[in-house]
Amino acid sequence: MGSVTQHALMFLALLAQTTQGMAMNKTDVNEAGVSEFKFTEHCAGRYQLELPADMKLIDSGYNDELIMTSVYPPKEQVHDTAYRGEQRVEEWRARVEAERQKEIVETGYVHESLEGSLKTLVYYADRRKIPGMREDPTEWHKFETFFLGDFPQAEQAIAIQGQGVHGNISRDEPDYKAIFRERLAGIQERAGHVEYHPWPHKKAGVCLDREFVVVNTVTPEREGYAMEYYNGKRSRFVLMGGTFHSESALKEELSRNSGLMAFLASSSMKVAGRKGRLFISDGKYSETEREFRWVATDTKVDSFRHAHLEIEGSIEMKDYPEMAPMKGTDVIVGLLKSVKERPYGMLDAKR
Repeated sequence: MGSVTQHALMFLALLAQTTQGMAMNKTDVNEAGVSEFKFTEHCAGRYQLELPADMKLIDSGYNDELIMTSVYPPKEQVHDTAYRGEQRVEEWRARVEAERQKEIVETGYVHESLEGSLKTLVYYADRRKIPGMREDPTEWHKFETFFLGDFPQAEQAIAIQGQGVHGNISRDEPDYKAIFRERLAGIQERAGHVEYHPWPHKKAGVCLDREFVVVNTVTPEREGYAMEYYNGKRSRFVLMGGTFHSESALKEELSRNSGLMAFLASSSMKVAGRKGRLFISDGKYSETEREFRWVATDTKVDSFRHAHLEIEGSIEMKDYPEMAPMKGTDVIVGLLKSVKERPYGMLDAKR
């Protein structure tokens, strides 16, 4: 995995992105004066939004305490992602085997289940083969788990990986294989919640793109996700959302944003019913480019309905001559106003 979304799979790493080099200006936003445009509608996380038709999803990622998964365009063969066509299962198996071959220790498959809609491969890596670890009593057993959600009727499939920490078991556990089998059952159940539902749909949970959804009947313990859109020129739009699991981590993030607000001009603006602050700056290389960042200010710890939300990107007005004589600031506000809570997107969010 790469680009913005690789970091999104560990959401706190995504939140650490900075605005280095952005010289902020005061943004006096006239939301009422924003013109209406017809854009392509997208399903993004627990939200939906509208973007110019030439903006395409270039990467999307999701993680929770059990699984992580991502979607890239079909041409991005270097990523473990969604697979399409008759060879999708074979391509996924080759991808898992390539990952196994990268291990610097002895490995071997210990579980293979290739029937049904959820394919599963698990290999064991013997870390005792690493010099200095052979006699280390604190060293762990390591299992790596891989899944493929397969949807033959659409000739679509999506790769899902188990979170690595759930494959590590202390060596002082005498029945470590049984412990992992129990863990695997829980991870498999969660992986089975990644489903194929072309947009528009009414599914609770998190949209990865216009086709795949992490369907929730009950919210996970935590989640993080990010979607990046790009027009192939100079305009991009990134939406990032996720839960904070501790008061200290949330305070650190709020403190960081408070620092921005203290030194950089911003405007209050609600997005999808959430309170937040909008920062807009001149582009670094063009007089007609505007960079922006909107940050939620009403985030609550351990909340999905009030999970942290950030939206950033840039608009180059030369990319959209048909929007003249609008200003870049007006276009940015229009895009942000299109972000709405997705119908049924918060159905599972009880907090």
